[in-house]
Amino acid sequence: MSAPRAVYAPDPEYSDEARKEKIEGVCVLYVVVGPDGLPRDIQVQRVLGHGLDEKAIEAVRQWKFEPALKDGKPVAVAVNVEVTFHLGERPTNTKIRELERRCSAGDPKAELELSKAYFEGRDVEKDEPTGYRLLQQAADRGLPEAQFRMGEYTASHGNRSDDNIVAYMWYALAQRNHYKDSDNKLKELALKMSSEDIAEGQKRAQDWRPHK
Repeated sequence: MSAPRAVYAPDPEYSDEARKEKIEGVCVLYVVVGPDGLPRDIQVQRVLGHGLDEKAIEAVRQWKFEPALKDGKPVAVAVNVEVTFHLGERPTNTKIRELERRCSAGDPKAELELSKAYFEGRDVEKDEPTGYRLLQQAADRGLPEAQFRMGEYTASHGNRSDDNIVAYMWYALAQRNHYKDSDNKLKELALKMSSEDIAEGQKRAQDWRPHK
C-alpha cells in the first residue's frame, strides 16, 4: 500500500504570542487522510503551545494529499504530519521548498537532503540545530544513511557519558541495513568503549523501532 503524499501544503501562520516570545519548533499532528485526499480528524500529537498548535491545525486543514492506495484504490489512512514554525526568512530556492514539502509529507530522504543543506549552508542559511533535527527525524524513520550520519555526528560532537553508546547504536542500525563503512566505524568506536557499554549499544539497537 502506498502512503499519502502532500501535494498542497501552505505554511502555517504564527500566533502573536509565539512571535513575541520568539518560539520555534515542530508541532506533530495525527491526521486521517481520506480517499478524497482531504485531511480530517486532526489531533495534536506533539504540543508546542503558545497558540501554535491551533495555527498548525488551521494550516493542515487546508492541505491536499494524493491519497494512499491499496490494490490501486484510494483508501483512508492515518499519518503523523510535522508542521514547522520558523521565524527566519523562508527560503525562496525552489529545490529547498520542494524538499520542505516532501519533509512535511514524512519523506526521510527529503529530511536527510534538507539536513545536509542546513548543515552546509547550501541554498539556505546555515543552521546546525535544524540540520540535526531533520537528520534525527530521517534516522528515526529508518533511513540507513541518516542512521550512519547520526553515528558520525554523535561520536564527534557528543559530550555526555553515554554518547559512545548512542553512536554505537546508530552505527549498528546502519550496519543492519548494510550501509557502507558501518563495520569499520563500529570497530573503531568499540576500541574506545568498555565491554559493558558495547553490550548496551547492541541492546539499544536490538530494541530500536522506527518512528512512523
